Order: sequence, then structure tokens, then C-alpha cells
Amino acid sequence: MFKRLDPRDINITPFKAYKEFSVTNTDSGSGVYGFAAISSSLHNFIPSTATVSHFGSNPITASFYAIPSWFMLNHRYYKDSDNEFNNFGASNGKQYKELNSTATVISVPQSLFGERIKPKSIELKDDSGPETLTIVDDGDGNLYDNDFSSSFARFAASQFTASIDKTGSFVGNVFYDEGVLVFTNTGSAETSQYNAIGTGSAANGYELKYKSQITIREHSYTCMVGENEYNASTNISVTTDRSGSINVSGSESWRLFPPGHAAAQSGSYKHYYQQATEYENFTTHSLFTPYITKIGLYNDFNELLAVGQLSAPVKNDKELLIGIQVRFDV
Repeated sequence: MFKRLDPRDINITPFKAYKEFSVTNTDSGSGVYGFAAISSSLHNFIPSTATVSHFGSNPITASFYAIPSWFMLNHRYYKDSDNEFNNFGASNGKQYKELNSTATVISVPQSLFGERIKPKSIELKDDSGPETLTIVDDGDGNLYDNDFSSSFARFAASQFTASIDKTGSFVGNVFYDEGVLVFTNTGSAETSQYNAIGTGSAANGYELKYKSQITIREHSYTCMVGENEYNASTNISVTTDRSGSINVSGSESWRLFPPGHAAAQSGSYKHYYQQATEYENFTTHSLFTPYITKIGLYNDFNELLAVGQLSAPVKNDKELLIGIQVRFDV
């Protein structure tokens, strides 16, 4: 009763799916961390006296030292920015990157952004300073203050050369594939609250909204039933005494089968299940035709992978070619 599918009847279509998330500075238990990064000498670095951000207590779940964090940012994202083969370092003319002596980072775990953060979906409201900042991304990996969106637009239009428009508008970068937001001081912003983004707590913290991205593949299989194919039923209802097609015995064998096989309607179950030797008489009629209720998809090892349930039984007419399409997303 198996039939190999024609490769032309198999279609797998990928599409992007997005889900909006909202996290705050209180969500460090789920892996969202906001911490500081500072440029300084690593010579004679002493962990016990170094600036560090701890998350969680009894036990501490994560710790980020400010000086090593800055070197990590510089090495992974900002160093060799002119190297076009450096996926993170290269700007490609669309992402302006400048890592100054201090920065703050908000790190989102992959479990909360899937394949990547969707470009142009970020909105960060930060209350770390005297004013509420609303930071958004431009879709190319740049973060800017939404109150100065026109200045940032001019800054981007000038190929990031108009320093007067950079000041107060450009805030930092987002690396979508890794869920990392970097806020670095620029120009006169060094004396503003930009250097405190992501480091607040309680009511003076932040709320980050974004959309995660994941690729879902729609599988479509067209199962063709040709003329005079599958015109014999394997349903137990067509066998004499509904006895199926296998032999089993033993006092506990009834547990292997659905209820309803009581001997002589007495309420006691048979201790055996005998193989059928013949079909019921109605199956020999010239007009007898089975109905299709389910389609099973198997791999090359005869392992059942998916079952398609029809909304209503379909008569398998001997003289018709029937095509049934099974669809599912994974």
C-alpha cells in the first residue's frame, strides 16, 4: 500500500515568521543583561577590585567585568572595520560604528530572538537619566535617538560625515544576528545620560521591544491515487468478526486492542485474537469502493513521519485520478 512520491509533487517553501517581545531590566533571570564596558589597561587586572555587574543572587547567575567586556566588543564588532571579509567589523557604508572609551551593552539570549532580531523592530525606552529616551534602529544596525530622527537621517545621507548631525542623534549599534545592542558615547553626548543606557534598575530601568525572526518551512506533498489504485481496504471493519490480520494469544492480549471484542456479548474479553481468513461478503460487490480518510507520509526506512487527516472521507473511484495535498509547517 506504499507509493513513492514524484519529486515534482513535493514543494518546500520557506518563509519568515516574527514574534514581538518586550523585556525589561528586571528580566535578567531569562538571560537579558545590561552592563557597562570600559576601556582601560588589562595590566595587573584584579577581579576582586575591578568594576563588575552581577546578576542574580545566591547564587549569582552571571557576572560581566567592565574592562574585559570593552575589549570583547572591540575585538568582535569594531576592530578591522575596513575589512570587508569581517562580517561584524565591516560597515559596508550602511552602518556607522564608533566605540569610545565607555559603552553599555544590552544582551538578549538567542532563545528570545531565534535566528536574529528583525531589523527596524527595536524600540528601547530608557529611564536611567532625568529624561525618558526612546531609542530605535534604522534597519542597518544603527541605533539613534528618535527625538533627533531628522538629524540622524541627514547624518546617514551624508555617508556619516556630518558630525554636527551625529551629535545627539547617533547612539550606538545593534548586531541583529547575535542579539547585542551597544550604546557608546559620542561627541557632547558623553556628558548626557546616553552613557547610562541599560544600567538602570527598578523604576529607573529600561523596556526593550523587538521582534524575533525564525524561518518556517511549509511542506506540501501532492499524493496521487491513480485509476484502480488502492481499491482494497485495510480497515478492520471489512474482515470477518472484525478479527484483523494478526494472531495473538494470552490472558492479557485484549489490552492490545480497542474495546468491543467481548465473547458472545458476555462482558468478558477473549484471551486470543485470531487472524482473519476472509473478507465480509459486501466487499466482493462490483460497486464496492473504499473511502480515503488519512494519508501517511513515510521516509525511505518506512518510518511514519506525518499523517494527513481528511476533513471528510473521499470515495476512491476506480475510474478517477485523485490528487490529495498534504500540507504542514515545521
